[in-house]
Amino acid sequence: MISRTTGVRSSLHSIKGVRFASNKAKPLNKARKEIPTRFPTQFNPVRSASNPRIQLPKGLVYNPAPAAPTPYDTPAAFLPENDKRQIRKDAQPYDDVKYMPPLTPRQRKQYNLTEEDMIEIQRLRKEDPEKWTRKALAEKFNCSEFFISIASTPHPDRQKEMDRRLDVIKSLWNESRYRARRDRERRKQLWLRDAQ
Repeated sequence: MISRTTGVRSSLHSIKGVRFASNKAKPLNKARKEIPTRFPTQFNPVRSASNPRIQLPKGLVYNPAPAAPTPYDTPAAFLPENDKRQIRKDAQPYDDVKYMPPLTPRQRKQYNLTEEDMIEIQRLRKEDPEKWTRKALAEKFNCSEFFISIASTPHPDRQKEMDRRLDVIKSLWNESRYRARRDRERRKQLWLRDAQ
């Protein structure tokens, strides 16, 4: 029995990587032999050699962008005093911006419609509401659609047709859209109540 187990052990020893608990294990890595066992979450300088901690130098650290450097990228703090790239604040005084044009010019209101134009708008909107919509009238008379809606009332048949189309569209709404529109109307009512 004893000779049988020793024969098995001797044959298993020849296989690479097989070890028995009774034998003393030889360390595979020489560095591991010298390091005592540590808590697993603690940084190990030898075992974690491929993932070193960043050790920043003392003082101010400047990390420029990983691109070709330009004269505009280097901060003035890192330039020597006699460098030509040093620009003093008072070396180039600002020009007078008093008479510069505004970025977005003001749009002047146009009061170009006469009483005859108002009568014409109302007549066209009542005669052919399909052709003379608010958009078409606004383009013809060079004014806004909002002004057309104030200056004239829609044709009753046209208003009924538009209401019918709106009802068809509302019937296709799902529950979430219906709820969102209802909440929007409720907010408008609250705004009007707060404005009073």
